[in-house]
Amino acid sequence: MKLQSIFQPLFLSVLLFVTQFSAGYAQTPQLKVLGTTDPAVLKAVRLKSMHIVVQVYGNIATTVMTMSFINTSSRTLEGELTFPMPGGVSISGYALDINGKMREAVPVEKARATEVFESVEHRRIDPGLLEKVEGNNFRTRIYPFPAGGSRTVKISYEEELHFSPAQQLSYHLPLAYKKAVPEFSLKVSVLESIEKPSMVEQPDGSFNFQRKDKAYIAQLERKDFLPEHGLLINLPVTDTPVHALMQKAGQSYYFLANVVVNAPSRTHQWSNQVGLIWDVSLSGLQRDQAKELALLDALIKEKKNLTITLGLLNNTFKKGGVFVIKDGNWKELREKLRHVVYDGGTDYSQINSGLLKADEYLFFTDGFSGFGHAIVSITKPVYTINSSLRADFSLLKNISAKTGGQFINLNVQSAEAAYQQMAKDEMQFIGIKNNPGISELYPALPVRVNGYLSVAGIAASGAEDLTLQFGYGKDVTLERKVKLNAAVQSAGVIEVSKIWAQKKLSDMDVNYEQNKEKISALGQQFGIVTRNTSLLVLESVDDYIRYGIEPPAELKAAYAQGMKGRVQEKENRKEGLMKEAIAMAVELKAWWNKVFKPEKFFPNPDRKTVAGDPVPTPDQPAEALQGQVSGISVRGMNAPQRENRTESSQMLYETVVVSPSATSKLRPRASDAIADRAAAEQPVIIVPEFKSDKEYMKKISGSTDDAYQQYLSIRKDYQTTPSFYLDLSNWFQQHQDADRALLILSNLTELDLENAEIYKTLTYKLRETGNVKAELFTSHKVLEWRPMDAQSYRDYALALADCGYYQRALDTLYTVLNQSYSMDNANRDHGIEEIILAEINNLVSLHRGKLNTGKIDKSLIFNFPVEVRVVMNWNKKDTDIDLWVTDPNGEKCFYGNNRTKAGGRLSDDFTSGYGPEQFMIKKAIKGTYKIEVNYYGDSQLSISGPTTIMAEIYTNYGNANQKRKIIALQLSAEQKGGVFIGEFTF
Repeated sequence: MKLQSIFQPLFLSVLLFVTQFSAGYAQTPQLKVLGTTDPAVLKAVRLKSMHIVVQVYGNIATTVMTMSFINTSSRTLEGELTFPMPGGVSISGYALDINGKMREAVPVEKARATEVFESVEHRRIDPGLLEKVEGNNFRTRIYPFPAGGSRTVKISYEEELHFSPAQQLSYHLPLAYKKAVPEFSLKVSVLESIEKPSMVEQPDGSFNFQRKDKAYIAQLERKDFLPEHGLLINLPVTDTPVHALMQKAGQSYYFLANVVVNAPSRTHQWSNQVGLIWDVSLSGLQRDQAKELALLDALIKEKKNLTITLGLLNNTFKKGGVFVIKDGNWKELREKLRHVVYDGGTDYSQINSGLLKADEYLFFTDGFSGFGHAIVSITKPVYTINSSLRADFSLLKNISAKTGGQFINLNVQSAEAAYQQMAKDEMQFIGIKNNPGISELYPALPVRVNGYLSVAGIAASGAEDLTLQFGYGKDVTLERKVKLNAAVQSAGVIEVSKIWAQKKLSDMDVNYEQNKEKISALGQQFGIVTRNTSLLVLESVDDYIRYGIEPPAELKAAYAQGMKGRVQEKENRKEGLMKEAIAMAVELKAWWNKVFKPEKFFPNPDRKTVAGDPVPTPDQPAEALQGQVSGISVRGMNAPQRENRTESSQMLYETVVVSPSATSKLRPRASDAIADRAAAEQPVIIVPEFKSDKEYMKKISGSTDDAYQQYLSIRKDYQTTPSFYLDLSNWFQQHQDADRALLILSNLTELDLENAEIYKTLTYKLRETGNVKAELFTSHKVLEWRPMDAQSYRDYALALADCGYYQRALDTLYTVLNQSYSMDNANRDHGIEEIILAEINNLVSLHRGKLNTGKIDKSLIFNFPVEVRVVMNWNKKDTDIDLWVTDPNGEKCFYGNNRTKAGGRLSDDFTSGYGPEQFMIKKAIKGTYKIEVNYYGDSQLSISGPTTIMAEIYTNYGNANQKRKIIALQLSAEQKGGVFIGEFTF
């Protein structure tokens, strides 16, 4: 069975490289094997060969890495290759081997690429997908790694080389491998170079440049090669007039120029009141804190006397103290920073300048705000300082640019050099002299030049030379001329147009929300991976035709012929669920208007049952269920047969969160509470407290202060395990420490980039605990990442309603019925319209006076109150979970008995999607209703651990006296049969 991919595997990984080097350059890639925790299998996947080709022309370097991986195990596996990149650099080429030949990827809108990839992947075909995730990180998902076979991936990127403080251009390639590479080759060509490049660092001592025609070339080929060092070369720079590098494009030219600006800088006058914002979220453990403290030390030694007000940021923002520093003595502040606890997620929107008043701010962080909007409400200058290998460079630059501060990347310079940058007010690039032949010049906004400036633009044929203007503020004090000579062309070696496009994208990315459509269009035009553009490889011409995606050059002729004939299969899409919703509305009205008169049911004597067996109902004797007991059950007309998934117990690695002993003890308490309150004749909902039986929970005891220290002491062993944070958060919630519960829960946002499963789990827990503002944020993130799923809209709509945004909630729910879906997703989610209709009419019934329903089909709106509603959904695809509700007569409503004599109704059974499944009864018979969930199994193993469910229990649904209880918990295959999650009484 195929194991579904998920993004950041926190199980064992096959790490091909280490990353201890300057993060100002492209970092070495990492391969992770997904879908198994077996160490023997993980060791069986390894790097077979690595071939690297580098071409440097002027100040542009193109790097192409071709990597082959071998799988010596007997299992088909799935992998994920991750590339962190420095700011301003994007991957522009991706290819995957298909039937023994390398196939180039094509640019596709990100959500669409993910949808197509998953659809093709389900057919056990060879798709490849490379996408950009938060920050400047890139990942490619590859399936399959065949048993005993290999896969080959090619990645290419262009980068602009910058001048060092010593006015040298440098190229760096990390080669710090952990293990010898069986087949390795490296070739570096410096083209059109008059002088020989200098080799500062090289792989093995024998890598040297030799002159060949107009280029300097160095190359090596080795077997079982373990490089001693990385590659670092300095390139000669001549003091000659600046010529722009040109690339012809029709009647115009793309051009690129790198200009040295030897201009005096002004000494920055630091304020006596400095605010220090220190990110103490979990990801702070990955920062180079020694380097950060060294930077602070340099500043304080220079300033000597100042007052620093400290703010500590994670999911909250708290004042850390006011430190009056005299004669450069900052021992107290240093000790405070050395002993801060790094815990929790990050929410930039919590930063409050009123709490931290200052004239200038130093903000030490990595640029990731995973638990809240990345908005910093400070108008004074903010110096954003990053020392993490994984960072969101665009965001950090945006914050500093908007406030008049600077972005400092400690990964590319020493603390002393970084301080020298901060201590100067550098001259700025202001613009160009009027030149009608020049357009689309980037950077478009004033930027600090720091001794050099790189510009790119479009020049009309015959355009005059370009004059760049520099100065302080708006006053021009310096000019530099750039010669535009059509003869100085890249000759196809360097694609200047892609460098220009990257500069334009970087400029637009500063205001992403306003520019995202333009970013998407530009990324697709130039084949550059952006936040909303991915690179996709498909196996056959038929697939490109079916999904309407332009193929790479080698398939275009066949594609054109196929499109002309239209004989190939086209993608079949579901253009909305309105037809099904209208039919379901008729069915629901008929059900609601029917009068049910159940006969008194006398339960049969107990019999031995197999865990998970459905219970016979009065009109369904035990012998009628024998097929279900054997593992196959007859479903509804549109539902598939349920297969006995014997492999499930091996595919999940964590034990069930719910302790059987806990539930057995809770049941009498629930019944006692019901009996005590029965006289009130009001519905009572009882939800038990679930307790984890994990080994680490045995180490948590005492007061919440003591327990928190215990949690910190054991966290290092479980730092990347989501269930650990869920269980500990539950413990603190149950012990009435809501602040620490939320702090620990928010750590989930620090574990991975753009992981929808984790964020769904987080959304459920936030809804359960009433943290509705955070729930709104996390559900919206999932909608951004997975707009192809109906459940993404539904979860966001529920969060909007929780926050009181009823009109937006109604409009979002209605969107579910009007969306276009792939047939895979439409079939997976068949029946969701029943749940959406219930929730639309609930909003209308409770908030009719506040809502505009003019856009909604009138046949879908009807009075629809029910005395009981239970709805359950979960966070993973390819998962089968069942909702069971047993009424006071002992009749169980489940997938094999979805209509009860008392009028109970269960929605369509979801066997491979996210749910939801819904139970309703219009008029509840008196007595106790038991709610259980049955984890039938799944077909995946992922970072997020066992499947998380969220069950919502309502009484008097749609009436003014509506009550609700929510419970979110994790389940796994070890839990057989129904798990008791609550009960209610009428």
